[in-house]
Amino acid sequence: MSHRFPLPARRAFTLIELLVVIAIIAILIGLLLPAVQKVREAAARAQSTNNLKQIALAFHNYQDANRKLPHNGTQEYTWWAFGPPWAANPPRPQMMEGTSWAYRILPYIEQGNLYNAWSFTTPIKTFLDPSRGGSGLAVDPYNAGGGWDGIWKAGPVSDYAANAMVIGSGQNTTPNGSGGYGPGAWNANNPAQWTTFNRRIETISDGSSSTVLVGTKAMATQVYGSRGAGQFTMSNGSLRDKLDEPITASGIWAGFGLMRAHGPDTIDWMAGAGAAEAGDPYANFAGVTQYPTGQNWLRYTFVVVQDKPDLDAYNRWGSPYAGGALFGMGDGSVRSFRHTANYREVIPFMTPAAGDIITAE
Repeated sequence: MSHRFPLPARRAFTLIELLVVIAIIAILIGLLLPAVQKVREAAARAQSTNNLKQIALAFHNYQDANRKLPHNGTQEYTWWAFGPPWAANPPRPQMMEGTSWAYRILPYIEQGNLYNAWSFTTPIKTFLDPSRGGSGLAVDPYNAGGGWDGIWKAGPVSDYAANAMVIGSGQNTTPNGSGGYGPGAWNANNPAQWTTFNRRIETISDGSSSTVLVGTKAMATQVYGSRGAGQFTMSNGSLRDKLDEPITASGIWAGFGLMRAHGPDTIDWMAGAGAAEAGDPYANFAGVTQYPTGQNWLRYTFVVVQDKPDLDAYNRWGSPYAGGALFGMGDGSVRSFRHTANYREVIPFMTPAAGDIITAE
């Protein structure tokens, strides 16, 4: 005689139990996401540190090969003075003395092919901070028939800027009042005869470890997806300059995408002296001369700030990272400067020969 026993009924999740499980999973995900984001930020920061080290070492290697540091070239590659082969042509080795520092160091960051055969559609990974994303190219396309405007607005961009007080440009020997076009020595189609601003690492009397060579430039977050020259629309609907010219830009006037720490002696010509403010050595002083009347406002741009919407990036260092901004020093090392650092803290690290040797935090 067989007996059949009823199987126990399967108990299903109640709605409350299901909601509790979902809530626990959501809490775990919420706890995990910040950790993942921190890991990603740390990886991006490490890559940016490596980029800056490569760029700083490229400056050294450039100096070894050329017996001087690269400067930021001349406005419009000086085509206005000499015509062909400079006029309305992309950068290439024959016009190196008129090009930006970023173009000139390409062979020293394993971009020799791009140096010899320029492409407006090739981003340069070493010049890009991974936390900002984007294509690495200016949104303006190359316009072969657009003359100079068709060149300097197009091509790869850089998240890193050189210290203008150290590298200068090919126009920093221009006398005040000459219009900023170049010294009289520029009287032949021969870059070897140009009188340009040149410096060497060993002439940095403040010490290469105490002087910034290159660093991460500040940027409004709206610019991440719209790189290059021109303006962006702020939250209130008004326009603000991007200050993100691509590496095809050169000289001083078009150099705010590639240089920071502009002072009186790097804006256009060699400036005259101004009156110092009592009790504040950096209120007027910029390491070579003092700010003349009308340029005192410039000292307030010597700051380190974190990227944010609507940010005015004019002459400012910064980064997308919460902990501070990264800088490649003259000795090839990389340091972090905290955000909120003001001009009294920043200027000593920009001046190469002011006698203001201090230690970074």
